[in-house]
This record gives sequence, structure tokens and C-alpha cells, in this order.
Amino acid sequence: MQLPNELKLAIDNNAFCAIATKVNDEEIQNHLMWVDYKDNHILINTEQGRKKTENIRIHKNLSIVIFHPSEMYSSWEVRGIVENIIDDDSANNHIDYLSNRYMSKPYLRTQGVSWEEANIKSREIWEVNVKKIISMVRPQAKSEPE
Repeated sequence: MQLPNELKLAIDNNAFCAIATKVNDEEIQNHLMWVDYKDNHILINTEQGRKKTENIRIHKNLSIVIFHPSEMYSSWEVRGIVENIIDDDSANNHIDYLSNRYMSKPYLRTQGVSWEEANIKSREIWEVNVKKIISMVRPQAKSEPE
């Protein structure tokens, strides 16, 4: 599915997302995350060994709400399936890219400090095949002056 240009622009401008993964038949887990895209896939980068990484290996479907970075009443719900998990060094490089984009510094360390020196756990990237996008983009709500 083609990602809308306005969604890509929001992500490029540091939109945050909330991802929901299925824990079991009765529970869903939700996390606020950084988000990225490549071609028409949504990319989620997370630490290996977390509960959500266990969840996604059992139930590959997830829902992602991406919040417009400057228009708080606008968002997109993206429903999809994790079709690929990348768990090599490119995932660590990707989180550095995201950290530089969102925080203007490498992930959890200062410039020049290695992953090993900082004792950071390895990362993985989920490539999400988008099946449905529900746009909730609307004009900014304005209140009347008192």
C-alpha cells in the first residue's frame, strides 16, 4: 500500500507513534515510539529481548497510530503485519540515525562513544507491510476567545 505524502512528511518531521501488539487473547500492549519509513513500509526500531519483540514473533499483526508532530488533532492509524525483522548491525545504525533526527545526538551516548563502551543492548527493526491506513487528519481545533 502506498504511504500518503503527508504521512511521510509528518514522519520526516519527527512524528511519534504508539504501537499496539497483542500479548495474548485478552491483552494488548502499547508503546510510544519513534517511527520511520522506507519505500512503503513503516519501520519500528526496538531493543531486542523486550516483551513487544516476543509479542510480535507470536502475533505479527500490529496497529500503529502516528501523531502529526505539530497538529495534535491529526493522526493516522496504520494497520499492518511485520513481514521482516532485521537484527544485524544495521538496526543499531538505524537507531543512531533516528536519535540524531529526534534528539540531535547518537543513541544513549555522546559522540565518539561506541555501543560497547556505552553497554547498549542491540536493536532490531520491524519492517511493517501496511495493509490499511485510516487518516484522522483534520484542521486544528480552535477555541473561541473568552
